Amino acid sequence: MILAQKPLRVVIKIGSSSLTSRHGEISRRKIEKLANEIVYLKDLGHEVVLVSSGAVAAGYRRLGCLERPSTLPEKQAAASIGQGLLMESYSELFLSHGYVAAQILITKSDFLDEDRYKNVRNTLNVLLERGMVPIVNENDTVTNDVLNFGDNDTLSAKVAGLLDADHLVILSDIDGLYNEDPTRSTNARMLEHVTEITPEIEAAAVGSSTKIGTGGMKSKIEAVKIAMASGITTFLGNAARKNIIIDGVVGKAKGTYFKSKKSSTYLNHKERWIAFNSVP
Repeated sequence: MILAQKPLRVVIKIGSSSLTSRHGEISRRKIEKLANEIVYLKDLGHEVVLVSSGAVAAGYRRLGCLERPSTLPEKQAAASIGQGLLMESYSELFLSHGYVAAQILITKSDFLDEDRYKNVRNTLNVLLERGMVPIVNENDTVTNDVLNFGDNDTLSAKVAGLLDADHLVILSDIDGLYNEDPTRSTNARMLEHVTEITPEIEAAAVGSSTKIGTGGMKSKIEAVKIAMASGITTFLGNAARKNIIIDGVVGKAKGTYFKSKKSSTYLNHKERWIAFNSVP
């Protein structure tokens, strides 16, 4: 398979349900599939940032909980266990291919302050320039419901804008964006190419459909809006499909591709920070 001749900068977001077993624990098989596709891109000279969910899902059973915890202290405790388990798996898999994984934990406060926002960008740029695989997640152990991103869909879009990424790939347990809720309508049709987020598309978006994930189609649409305003091509697809990342980047995967045609409306770095991160 041939990708672009010039090195691409790709941000990949993967949800909790795509990384864990049906029992809520880390699935080595799923993580290894993801890592192998990233390694393929790296071997071709492309830069990849992984925004990975799964810390709470990976850690809550080790905490002694039979189900995903509902209280904030328990979620944060589970995340503190699960984040280490995730990084252990990622580090082993990438290192076996000669690539070093680097952990970046971010809170919303880091993006609210412009200097800290620039520091995150500088750190990620150094890691990418030196061939590392930065693995980004929200710092769930210290954040709260007021000062959090809400989901990693939004975080991945903001990271993509921060880094002037060429592509944002959002992976979940769904095939793409439908014109209606496919769980409720047999007439639902998947949209392959979207150039504008219309009120009809937003109305069709629904929340999370699993007990493991925190996002849903609604959060993915919000993330896509950020990426489209930043001029970043975005792909939404099912993580379980073979070569979904590689095919998604080259435009051959089953899923939904988002790209705004209004290049005159793309925001520069300063405008992105003001629009999506700053507060009055």
